Amino acid sequence: MKAPVKTTISSGTAVGEGEGATAVKVVSSLSKKMAEPGGLTVAAIERRSHERLLSHKHDAMQSVERAVSELEQRTAGALAEPDPELYRITSQMLDLAGFFDTGPLYDAGYSLCDLLDVMQSKGRWSPDAVRVHVRALRMILGDNFQMTPHSTSLLEGLRAVLEHARKA
Repeated sequence: MKAPVKTTISSGTAVGEGEGATAVKVVSSLSKKMAEPGGLTVAAIERRSHERLLSHKHDAMQSVERAVSELEQRTAGALAEPDPELYRITSQMLDLAGFFDTGPLYDAGYSLCDLLDVMQSKGRWSPDAVRVHVRALRMILGDNFQMTPHSTSLLEGLRAVLEHARKA
């Protein structure tokens, strides 16, 4: 490795009038490591990263399935009052789903979070609007997260429900 380089900047240049400054190039351990020959290409690193991420997909999708089941259980009753756990469950589901190609599921879950936010901020509760979103999540799971004409229609319907809640 090369020795650190010292550069003196003359007074009155980029630093300030009447002052001199010394710039020192710091050689960090990371820059030393990166300067060594060998290693992996960026493409190889991306490939490995993607493979390792996919190794977690099965477990993540099981967690998504459990989250949708829990949402279904929580929305099966009368739902006279807002349930703050609905947002938490949906948000955690989105945290996992965002790492993988879950197609329309992510959009439907995000719409549910938006709906819950809107209802809370307006002080209006619509259990039917929440149930529609939860049912849509279940249907999208049934379509194996694929964007289909059916899921496209579902997402359009969810957008309409959300827009209605915003205007109410």
